[in-house]
Amino acid sequence: MDMKNAMKYLLFDQKQFFEECPKGLLIPALITLLYTLISIVFILPGDALTAVITVLSAVIGVFLSWAIVAELFLAGVKIIGHAKCTFKQMLTVTGYASGIMAIGAVLSGLVGLIGTIDPIVTLALQGAVLFWCIPVWVFGIASITELPPKKIFTCILIPIILMIVLSIVSYVITASLVGSAAMATGSGSNPDYKLMRSSF
Repeated sequence: MDMKNAMKYLLFDQKQFFEECPKGLLIPALITLLYTLISIVFILPGDALTAVITVLSAVIGVFLSWAIVAELFLAGVKIIGHAKCTFKQMLTVTGYASGIMAIGAVLSGLVGLIGTIDPIVTLALQGAVLFWCIPVWVFGIASITELPPKKIFTCILIPIILMIVLSIVSYVITASLVGSAAMATGSGSNPDYKLMRSSF
């Protein structure tokens, strides 16, 4: 599978993608690393040491989030679906969702370059990326188990709901902070806050 078809299948035909994609962990890890770098490139500080610390912290945070999501999905398919698969297999297939997240990070960064990122816009982007990741997760897990897609969705529904809740809570907190800061400055415009982006 060449790069052009790989991207097309990952974005729009996930079932076909996982029938042909490499089974190793290296490519998902590289995609996740690329997503991490894209997500922070727009907010890197000018100081070199601080920039290095920012990059290292982001890489550790994203890869840790990836492992946690994979573990939650693995627990779901084993407890609810009684499926047999390994953590490495789950880590591999869930890592491909970072390709979708990288697109979301680019869009979020471009919006940020235009001006202050509105919390509602951030929440909408996070929601769109999350729902776009669902078929990647579902068909990825289907490729390493014998479960049908509908059953897999049931198995991973609780972690997905938790992600949605965390996004909403993040939105509420961010909106409150921005509103409070705007009131404190006595102006109607929001200060240029850099909003955090979700990992998985």
